Amino acid sequence: MDVSYFGAIGTVADCLERINRAVTYAQTHSIRIVEISQDVLLSLPANYSAPGILMKSHVYLELNATIAIRANDYPRYAIILFSGVTDSGVFGRGRILGDNATHIGTDGEWGHGVNIVDSCSDISIQDITIENCWGDGICVGGEKTADNGSSNISVNHVVVDSNGRQGITVTKGSNISISKSKISNTGINRGKFPMDGLNIEPNDNNRVSNVNIYDNTFLNNIGHEFEANCMRVNTEIKNVNFYNNTIQVTKQKASTVSALVKVNAERFKEDMVTENIAIKNNHFLYESTGTPITTFIYCYGSAKVIDISSNTFNTSLDITSIKLDTVFDVLIASNFSWRSFHFVLCQTEVQGITVHANTVDTLMHAMVSAGNSSRIKIYSNTINKQIGTSVMAYNYSNCSDLFVYDNYSSSLSMGFFSNSGMLSNCMVKGNVINNFNTSSRANGPCIYVTGVTASANIVVEDNTILQSANAISIGIRASLTLSETYIKNNTLIGQFAQRISNESGASVKVLDQNITLEANNTVSGLVKKSAGVAGSASPLPGTVAESVATTLAQMVSDLNTLIGKYNELRNLTSEVRGSLNAKLIADRASGQQA
Repeated sequence: MDVSYFGAIGTVADCLERINRAVTYAQTHSIRIVEISQDVLLSLPANYSAPGILMKSHVYLELNATIAIRANDYPRYAIILFSGVTDSGVFGRGRILGDNATHIGTDGEWGHGVNIVDSCSDISIQDITIENCWGDGICVGGEKTADNGSSNISVNHVVVDSNGRQGITVTKGSNISISKSKISNTGINRGKFPMDGLNIEPNDNNRVSNVNIYDNTFLNNIGHEFEANCMRVNTEIKNVNFYNNTIQVTKQKASTVSALVKVNAERFKEDMVTENIAIKNNHFLYESTGTPITTFIYCYGSAKVIDISSNTFNTSLDITSIKLDTVFDVLIASNFSWRSFHFVLCQTEVQGITVHANTVDTLMHAMVSAGNSSRIKIYSNTINKQIGTSVMAYNYSNCSDLFVYDNYSSSLSMGFFSNSGMLSNCMVKGNVINNFNTSSRANGPCIYVTGVTASANIVVEDNTILQSANAISIGIRASLTLSETYIKNNTLIGQFAQRISNESGASVKVLDQNITLEANNTVSGLVKKSAGVAGSASPLPGTVAESVATTLAQMVSDLNTLIGKYNELRNLTSEVRGSLNAKLIADRASGQQA
C-alpha cells in the first residue's frame, strides 16, 4: 500500500499526519508493507520528543524516496519512531534527511533519524540512507531503567552519513546486530560531542548485551570510529563482538580523541561493568594530516576479558597499536602491524595479559611496555625490524609473574629486554635475537635485568643472540641488586664488548652472593661460578674458548641460512596478505550501498 493513497505526495506541504494514518490503517487491516515512493516533507510536532512517523507492530515501511524534515529548533526529535513495537522495520532504496545543516536552534543533541526505544523486538533497518540529522542517525535506547530494553534489533546494509552527534548509538538493549553498513563523516558539520561512528553508551541503570558489529566500513568520523563506554551508575556492557570491519581515517580527529577504537569502564566502580569484548579480524588504515591520534585501540578503566586478535594495523605514522590502562584479562593474538610506535603499551595496573603470535614489520620502540602490572605472557611474536631507541620488551617497572619466551626479533637497533623497577617471578627464555644492534652505536645491553630492593626469582635461559654489526655492545647485563637470579644456557654469537657484565659495565668477576651464572653458557668469554670464592667468577678455560671459536663461523653460517629461509617465507606471506587485503577492500566496496 502506497502512502499516496492517503494524500502523502511531494506537492503537499506536510505529509506527516497522512503517513501516520496510512501506517495505522495498515496495522488495523493486516497490511504488512506501507510504501513511500515519492519524496515527502514532514513538519515535526513541537512537543518534548517531537515524534515523526510512528511505526506499528507487524507493519514495515518500504522507503524508495526521500523523507525530509523542515528546519526546526527542537533539542530532540525522531523522524521515525519505534516504541513498544514488535515485528516491524524500514527498508528500501530511499533516504532519511535531517536538518543538521539548517537546524535553527543550538540546544540539545538528540535529533535522530530513527529512534528505537523501550520494549521493541524484532526490528530491522535495512538498505536505506540516513544523513544530516541533528543528533544520531540511529539510536537504540529507552528510559533510565534496567528493564524493558529492546531486543532482536538488526541494522543491515545501511549508509549513515554526516550526522551531528553520532552515526549509531546504543544505550539499552540486547541481541543487536549492525552489519554491512557504512558509517561516515559524523560530526563533520556542526558536530556535537562525542561524534563517534558507533557508540555503546548506557545511561543510568541501562544494560547492553550481545551486540554483533561486523562487515561494516567506518570512514572519517570526527570522534572514535567505535566506542564502548560504560561510565554511568549501575550500567553494564557485556558480550560485544566487533569483527571483520574496515576502519579508514584520512581526516583530522577531534582534539579529545586519541584512538580509533575505545573500550572503557569507570575505574574500580563495581556498578559499571564492561566485560567480554572481542575486537577481531578488523582492518585499520590511518593516514591523517594534522595532529595524529596516539593509538589504534585504547582499553582502560576496569574493562575485563578483552580479545584483540587477527587485526591488521596499517599506517606510516608513529602510532601505538594497542594501549591498555587498568584492565584485566586481555588476549592480544595474531595481529599484524606494518608500523608501530609501541605495539602494546600498558600504562598501569594491567592484570593478566597474553601477547601471542603477533607480527610487527617495523617497530619504533617497544613490543610491550608495562608498569605496575602482573600475569604477563609474551610469546611466539615476530619483530622484523626495530629502528627506534628502545627495546622489544621494555620498562617493566614493579611487575610480577612476567614471562617472555620463544619470540623472534631481527634487526634490532637497541636491546631486546629491559626493566626499570622491581621484578618478581620473571622468565626470559628461548628467544632468538638476530642481528642485534644495527645502529653501530654502544647501545644495549641486549638483555638487561636490573632491579631494586626485593627484585627476585629471575631466569634468563636458552636465548640466542647474534650480533653482526660491531663489538661495542653488551650481551647480557645483570644488576648487583638482584637475588635468586639465574643466567644459563644462552648462546651469544659474534663480537661483544662484554657478553655478561655487572651494573657498572666492568667485566663480571665478583657477583652478589645470590646471583648464579651457570658454567654451561655456550660461548667463549662467559663466566662460571668459581668453587674457590663464593659468588666470584672466572673466564672459561682456554680449551673451551678455542673449541667455540672454531665452530663460531659455522654457527653464524647456519643461522644466516635459516634467516634467509625465514625472510623468503615472510615476503611470500606479505604478498599473500596484501592480495587478500586488496580483495577484501574491493569486495566490501563493491557490496556497499552507494
